[in-house]
Amino acid sequence: MSLDLTTLRLLRKRKHYERIAGAVPQRGMDVRTKIVLDDMGRFFREFPDVQECPAEGFTIFFHSIHPKLAEDEVAVYQQLLRLAFKEEEDEGLLDGLLARLYQVDASTRMLDVIEKFNQGGEIDLIQGIGAIQDNYNAIVQRKVKNPQVLDRIEDLLLAEQNETGMAWRLACLREFIKPVVPGDFIVVAARPDKGKTTWCASELTHMAAQLDTIWPNEGREIMWLNNEGPGRRIVTRTFQAALNYTTEQLIEQSAKGVLRDQYRAALGGRGGALRIYDIHGWTNVQVEDLIKSRRPALVLFDMIDNINFVGMASNNGQRTDQLLEAQYQWARVLGVKYDCATMATSQISADGDGLQFPTLPMLKDSKTGKQGAADVIITLGTVNDPMLIKSRYIGCTKNKKVRTGKGQSPMTEVLFDGDRGRFVEITA
Repeated sequence: MSLDLTTLRLLRKRKHYERIAGAVPQRGMDVRTKIVLDDMGRFFREFPDVQECPAEGFTIFFHSIHPKLAEDEVAVYQQLLRLAFKEEEDEGLLDGLLARLYQVDASTRMLDVIEKFNQGGEIDLIQGIGAIQDNYNAIVQRKVKNPQVLDRIEDLLLAEQNETGMAWRLACLREFIKPVVPGDFIVVAARPDKGKTTWCASELTHMAAQLDTIWPNEGREIMWLNNEGPGRRIVTRTFQAALNYTTEQLIEQSAKGVLRDQYRAALGGRGGALRIYDIHGWTNVQVEDLIKSRRPALVLFDMIDNINFVGMASNNGQRTDQLLEAQYQWARVLGVKYDCATMATSQISADGDGLQFPTLPMLKDSKTGKQGAADVIITLGTVNDPMLIKSRYIGCTKNKKVRTGKGQSPMTEVLFDGDRGRFVEITA
């Protein structure tokens, strides 16, 4: 109760209330304290010229908006208000108040997780507590770390001039989209079984070869987080894409004992520049822990929609598009948090079937949620014509990395070479 009283005594002044009331976590706070705190906000709104809740005036105001309190509750609130207005609180306590309240909030949430676990609930105890701790640490770091952006404009312009970042393999993408840099979030979308994996293998093996040039001596990697089919299929596809080999050619070179060396050379001299991780059934907490333990330049989520989200976004009454928006925003924030680019695969809805260039609202289960989180949305369109079964149509329904003087979208036809894991430009 002493922490509750300190909170009420400090926040009864408008300048303190307006500064921190919206950030006060209320888990672990007595329910009566919450009610009085909310009523203080209402008092300040109704009396905009008053700079502090007066003891007598606020008490009268409180009872006027709670006329049906039982007699015993009236006595409890009278005592709470008397103590809250009895004395002044040292304003020097204000800076430490939020930190203490966040500690109480975190401990209460941890107790809830433990109780749910003890009652047999479907919950990962260690991951649940870890997520609460990470959230608390993030809040504390935000209070300590200077959030000012200190990048020099000269350095930013030099990076633009030098095309710093991971360049695309396809010329049509290089022409319309600037190189990929940390913080970018890119969505790649296609109808089912139309080449998303091949496209990712083709582009990411090309980007992997650039990492040690862009970030020398840092040992960065591209992390392919797979939670659809077996990861071993992706491994084969990345070898094909990196070397432009068919499966038969891979077998031939493997028999000669030179395949691994060729693959390593194709990835810039370091085979570990691109790694495949199977994350089937993983939670978002486990995924973030994996990313935190590595040093990624780019993380591909294949697919975010299949990650089991706990502790942040769950489908408790939310529409699917709202849930997906939270998930895609999570992926975007991870890129900023861990200084890497992020990329996600998504399906195009049935509305886009047979279209060369599907439109922005055609991402599966989302009209605006996924779209709002992305910097770039690349679509791989197809047409339902047996004569054009190898044709793919590269479009951008959103492009915040557009080159000066260029349009938003390449709107270009390329050929799907599934045998070699490549998308191939059509040349005259």
